[in-house]
Amino acid sequence: MTAEPQVSVVLAAYNAEPFLGAALDSIAEQTFIGAMEVVVVDDGSTDATAEIVRRHRVGARLIQQANAGSAAARNRGIEEARGRYVAFHDADDLWLPAKLDRQLAALAETGARWAYTDAWFFDADSGETLGRWSDTHPMPAGDVARDLLRGNFLTVPTVLVERAVLERVGGFPETLPGRASISEDWALWLRIAAEHPIARVEEPAARIRRHRGRKTTTMDLGLALEARVRLIEDAVARAPERLGDLRGPALAGVHLGIARKHMERGEAGAARALLLRAIRLAPGHLPTYPYLAASLAPASGRRVLGRVRSAFRSLT
Repeated sequence: MTAEPQVSVVLAAYNAEPFLGAALDSIAEQTFIGAMEVVVVDDGSTDATAEIVRRHRVGARLIQQANAGSAAARNRGIEEARGRYVAFHDADDLWLPAKLDRQLAALAETGARWAYTDAWFFDADSGETLGRWSDTHPMPAGDVARDLLRGNFLTVPTVLVERAVLERVGGFPETLPGRASISEDWALWLRIAAEHPIARVEEPAARIRRHRGRKTTTMDLGLALEARVRLIEDAVARAPERLGDLRGPALAGVHLGIARKHMERGEAGAARALLLRAIRLAPGHLPTYPYLAASLAPASGRRVLGRVRSAFRSLT
């Protein structure tokens, strides 16, 4: 009789043909020697995604469904998982060989029920390493509920969670506006962090593929803002005594984040409106002000924005 897996790897894929084989290779090459299963949820792909999974040496269990979005696909993977732990993977990203071993060691050392790692990010076209995740994101450990409310510093392929925790908190929300996948992830992490400290692996254990410009140019920014405001309001409502004082700064932060994307599109007026709203929400949120100045000078806004990013990266 086959042993129950210790780890279930859940990978949601949609038209992932160009990169999926490499992602599955990175799972097959793990140094982890315990029982592991791989569950790939094909979310209505129209390319060769399913065929790549069927013939790959990793021996993944393939689940096919009509297209429902990344949250629904990952939740289906959680439902199908049998392992004590669920490790999330993305179809266009890569794990380094010791990723699972390092996370399980961190859980054993700390007693935590979930863990994340640092990562490298690299250009999707050239393969060039662009930097380290921790260069631009904080990496706290332990009780991170307040840190997460200020901004999402977790990326899906670096997270491993005890399956019982996922089942109790309800998985990824599927009802946020516009299938806003960044917000779906963030909302789940906030729910877990409200109850459980997290373990951190300081060494990079994944490689995150960056598709230059794609998300900024295709994202519906109005829906993205609505989703992020909703998840912050929900998190604060669940723990008002613990998180209530961060409501204004957290909301200001998401308004600033969407304003920056408007500025990248050359939409200075839309950015300015959001920045003024951010100031009303949290007058003391200092990173907002240089961006407001940039939005008031449309002709030189891009040049100013570049300088602002460098000066305030550590604050945002």
